[in-house]
Amino acid sequence: MKYTMRMIILLASAVAISPAYAGKITMSNPTSEKLSSGKTLCIYEDAIHSFQFVTKGKCPYAKTFSTTEEGSE
Repeated sequence: MKYTMRMIILLASAVAISPAYAGKITMSNPTSEKLSSGKTLCIYEDAIHSFQFVTKGKCPYAKTFSTTEEGSE
């Protein structure tokens, strides 16, 4: 019983300490739309997040976004 509790505490503390990449998400395979200005709207989305940005050229296959409002792109 003590061993099980130690393992649970150890795993819980590891999860609480380890969010090194918290606040960032890398998404890939965007959809794109050509705008009337000639620029491209890149849309990256999954079941939880949706990110959009405009670029002059092609959409990058993968892009990292901030999931916190303070550092959002």
